[in-house]
Amino acid sequence: MSGGKPKLLLIDDSLDTLDLVELFCYRDFDVFTAGNGFEGLKMAREISPDLIITDIMMPVVDGIRLFNDLHRQEKTAAIPIVAMTSFLKKITRKSLLNMGFNGVIAKPIERERLLAMVTRLLSLPPAPPRSTGDR
Repeated sequence: MSGGKPKLLLIDDSLDTLDLVELFCYRDFDVFTAGNGFEGLKMAREISPDLIITDIMMPVVDGIRLFNDLHRQEKTAAIPIVAMTSFLKKITRKSLLNMGFNGVIAKPIERERLLAMVTRLLSLPPAPPRSTGDR
């Protein structure tokens, strides 16, 4: 992190998911979004995010290929990457973690679970709880 809020890059082909995760995170993070893995790879090189959260099933470049491409490049190899998927019955959490993802989060995204994972991965002090009406 280079001063200010940590930079979070969200990559998903679903605008609804991008909007929801951005809504959960915008207060504590500088949030950047990309609509597919190709855009996400380009943006990761440009902004050097502190953490990337990517969908696995996407057109153009999927999350697995994105992960591999990011880890092959010196500039992006050390960025923690969280897999986000609604297909945990087909793609197991264990196999994604064994592949090297730093975390796995299931869709639909639960705000508290997401923020706890991001906080843990960035070693930030936990954010104070917010009332339900503050979403």
